[in-house]
Amino acid sequence: MNKSKVIISTLVIAMFAISVFAAIPVRAQTTLLASGQLKVLGSSTVFPISSAVQPLFQTYTGTLSAPFTSTTVTLNDLGSGAGIAALEGSSTTPVTADIAAASKDGAAGGIFGTTYPLSGTHVNDPQEFMIGQDSIAIIVPATNTWLSQASASQVSDLFATTGNGNGVPVYATWGAWATAVGVTLPSGVASQPISHIGREFSAGTFDGFNTFFMKPFGRDMTYSASTGTTAGVWTTPDYQGKTANQDVLTAMQQSQNAYAIGFIGLGFVQNDLGASHPDGIIPLKLLNPTTSTYISPSIVNVKNGSYVNNAATPAVIVRGLWYFMDGIPSANSPEAVKSLWISYVKSNDAFVSNDGYITINRADMAGKASGNPNTSVGTQTIPDGVVDFNDLVYFASAWIAYYGPTHALNPYADMKGTGSAPDGVIDFNDLVAFANNWIAYYATH
Repeated sequence: MNKSKVIISTLVIAMFAISVFAAIPVRAQTTLLASGQLKVLGSSTVFPISSAVQPLFQTYTGTLSAPFTSTTVTLNDLGSGAGIAALEGSSTTPVTADIAAASKDGAAGGIFGTTYPLSGTHVNDPQEFMIGQDSIAIIVPATNTWLSQASASQVSDLFATTGNGNGVPVYATWGAWATAVGVTLPSGVASQPISHIGREFSAGTFDGFNTFFMKPFGRDMTYSASTGTTAGVWTTPDYQGKTANQDVLTAMQQSQNAYAIGFIGLGFVQNDLGASHPDGIIPLKLLNPTTSTYISPSIVNVKNGSYVNNAATPAVIVRGLWYFMDGIPSANSPEAVKSLWISYVKSNDAFVSNDGYITINRADMAGKASGNPNTSVGTQTIPDGVVDFNDLVYFASAWIAYYGPTHALNPYADMKGTGSAPDGVIDFNDLVAFANNWIAYYATH
């Protein structure tokens, strides 16, 4: 018996077991904001992926039958925090997003709670789906000839003050930094103050920078979605918090920021790796303390685990890219287009990889706690980088939920139709796709 048949047979057994022993709950769902339209708002890191998919998806929905209709997709790149806020709404503002794009998970985004709807919001059942992964790159202008590599702790020092937000930088000038680390600077640089460019506080990229470059060294600047503030005071003067990653890149190219250091999503610096720097910035190599070598921030080095912030967990600098929606739509409803968008993005690795991001195996659906206290088997989980029995159970549960009373269309399980694209149906085509992705995983592990 070949591998596909073995996996499919095991899956059938798993589905039978789940149908007997696991109750599939009714999941809340919200209606589309406007018929024939889909609003996907939020992360500037996810934005290039969404932009690449947008015209193809609009054309594709025009070929489908009811409940799908030709759909116009509206996008923005105002940041993860803005996208989550648009999905939630508030007691004074309406919901303005059907799907929120984010480069931080729900626990960091503040969208999870113990009761729903969350206080002051319109979210009844927040669901998150990982579509890929990214990392954080530390950058300087290409005119910088004195800093090409650093340790994560040195990066933290370059952004921090000596006390609890007291406004006294660890290194106020490049000369102070050069003296501390023993670097000879070009003429005229020593007296220049170090300026800092990054993302605004609610951005997923800011959360990633805080997680990997500040928290491990005792500096936590966690953003609170509920209050719209950051814990403590931002610990460096002259900080430029930008709305989008592209804004960071643009600011770093400007002559007035010749003495800046910044951070940005990895997908925005792939063109600048190597000897040439067409975007005008240099991504710093980061010290791997285990090998005592400096490692470039690249997809290869993130995937092989060598691009790290320190020797302790979480060492590898990698973060998820997400879509959020409220509830799991019924496949029989117009809202199913929300699930179809997510499954369509996941249907082709090129959507993620072409923009410099990291793909994940489509059979990797489960295995890691989501941080959502109101979750149920088969409707909410986080991929864990491993394809195993957890994923088999998840797929089986999603299959059963689809054929149950709610006809729930889980975007993870809608993997393909008769062609390569998902079709809004969970059937034998998806079963085969799951088996093939399982086999592909074990062919390389």
